[in-house]
Formats: sequence, C-alpha cells, structure tokens
Amino acid sequence: MKETLNIAIIFGGQSPEHEVSRKSAAFIAETLSKNEIYNLHFIAINKQGEWFYYSGETAAMRDGSWENDPELVRAILTADAKDSSIYFPDCQQDPIHIDCVFPVLHGSNGEDGRLQGMLEMSGIPFVGCGMLSSAISMDKSFANRIMDYSDIPHTPWCSVDMSSFRNDSELELDRICEQLEFPIFVKPANAGSSIGISKVENREQLGDAIDLALRYDQCIVCEKAVQGRELEVSALGTADDLTLSVVGEIVPDRQFYDYSAKYEDSSSQLIIPAELTEHELDEIKKYAEMTFKALNCYGMVRIDFFLSDSGEVLVNEANTIPGFVDISMYPRLLVASGISAEELLDRLIELAFERYLHGKEKF
Repeated sequence: MKETLNIAIIFGGQSPEHEVSRKSAAFIAETLSKNEIYNLHFIAINKQGEWFYYSGETAAMRDGSWENDPELVRAILTADAKDSSIYFPDCQQDPIHIDCVFPVLHGSNGEDGRLQGMLEMSGIPFVGCGMLSSAISMDKSFANRIMDYSDIPHTPWCSVDMSSFRNDSELELDRICEQLEFPIFVKPANAGSSIGISKVENREQLGDAIDLALRYDQCIVCEKAVQGRELEVSALGTADDLTLSVVGEIVPDRQFYDYSAKYEDSSSQLIIPAELTEHELDEIKKYAEMTFKALNCYGMVRIDFFLSDSGEVLVNEANTIPGFVDISMYPRLLVASGISAEELLDRLIELAFERYLHGKEKF
C-alpha cells in the first residue's frame, strides 16, 4: 500500500436521489479526511449528467451550491486500463492519478451497475458491489426472482411492464388483483430511497400508483403490504468473510418509511438494537447472509426485512449503495456493532484493493 492514496469520491448524478447522494458524499468525505493517508478528489455530476472536478467545501456539497463554485472545471475519468486518471478537457491542468474510486451515486446511473462496469473495464479499484451484483440488486424484479430461486422468503409480488400496461391496463389490473391481496405497495423496479412508491388500498387507487411508478422505470413491482415491523441489517465484507451488524428497527411516523422520513425532518424512530427473540435474530442473520451470497454482493450492502405480525421473517430488498448521511442506518448499525465510521470506510477501501489484487492474480 502506498503512503498516500488518491481517492475519487463521485457524487450527484441524474438520479432522483441526487440530493441524498450529495449529503452521503459529504459525510464520507468528512470521515475520510480524518485519515492523512487519503488525498480526496471530488467528481461532481450535475442533473444534466455533466462531470466536474470540485475542490470546495463539503457544506456546498450538502446544500447543492457546489455548482456555483468559481473554480469548478469539467472533468473526465478515463476508462483506459493503463491510465486511471482524472483529465481536464477545458484547461491545462495536469491529470490526477486515481488509486481508488468511492462511488456515492444512489439510484439509477450509479447504483445500478453502469458506473461499476466502467470501473471494472478500466481496472480502477472501487468501493462496493460489482457491476452484476449492483444491477441485479437494484432491479427489484430480478432480485425477487433470484430470491425465489434461492428459497429466501420475501413479500408476495408480481411485476408489470410499461408496454403491457399501456396496451391493456384493465387486463393488467385484473391480473394484479388476482395475484395479490390489498393493501399493495407499488414500486419502480429500479429506484431507491422510496422514490415513486405508493401504498394502495383498492383497485381504484392501483392504476394511479402504477402511472406514478412508471415515471421512474419501464418495469414496476407490486408487493403485498406486510403488517409487522421494519428491520434492517448492515453487511460488510465478502461472502467468505462477512460481518453482519446488530439488527435495527424503524418505526415510521407515516404509512411507510419514505424519502422524507429517511433524509429530511421526521419523527420516525430508529431503534438500535431491535428487541427480538433469539430465534428471530437467527432467522434474520441467516437470510441476510443468504441474500448477500445469492445477489453476489461485495463490500457493503444494507438488507431490509419485515417481521410480520405472525412472526414470519421476510426479506424486503438489498441496497448496494446505502444512505451515508449522519442519520442513515447503514453506518449507525455498524457503529452500534463496534465498528466506527472511520474503521468502516477504511475497511471498504481495503476491500476495494483486495478485489483488485485478486483480479490481477487471474492474469
């Protein structure tokens, strides 16, 4: 390991989760800056998909004013396997060699495997799950199919694609009502942070909820609502060396734990650790490990569960770039398990290099 490492933190993006990406990146940057081994470099992507090199304060990352920074310059991260550098096409600034990338792009165009695929092709070490795992975990329809195949219990569900719904919405509504009991959650297949999600109580509400979800994706997932408790587990490591955190519980102050409750003002309660029986804990940890392995996860993932009123443990979803704001459950659960935020980020960067070196050994 070099004496100092150039870490590129990529944040922002074209996802509906642009704002929370900025806040997560600021938290990560402030934590990493406590370790002198890291030289931090920020690549900021605006909502139009333009890449910039940002060298200002983290406060401006949080509130979005980074776009007004007078020293902002266009930036390109090369995909050349022999030249992992940030280039500056509009000025004479020398390229900056990058040792590792920390992608902090929640949602589409960042958490869904696109960026991870580019980094894998270029051979740049990067934090978190790889391309395939990111893509599968992000797409709830594919993730549910894999959980079905792997005998991992999760909520009853079905999927709907835009073409079928536009061609015959009444037929699709009939099919959903036959397969699932109300209430039903309607979700875009490829979105996070509860973006575009609705809870519906009857057929009359279902069509509008599907129209809303289809604004964010061409495929949507319908899931039977579970009466019970919402639980979360943070996973850190690899399939062979996995650390699972204590279990946390969310008690929402509204019908479900939506975007506002996760990242804005909310009186939702976060209970760490959750009060559970030994059997319930064993079930949750067993299915967390099974989910991590089935979805081929690596580095970090937050796995969300329901514990139904009847006592059934059900996996909800896996988040491969979980929220990293100061109230986010992923770092908080690991802190409660004895791993500080500084230790967590150090370990994630170590894992990025371990995967890179293991890949090099194959050739």
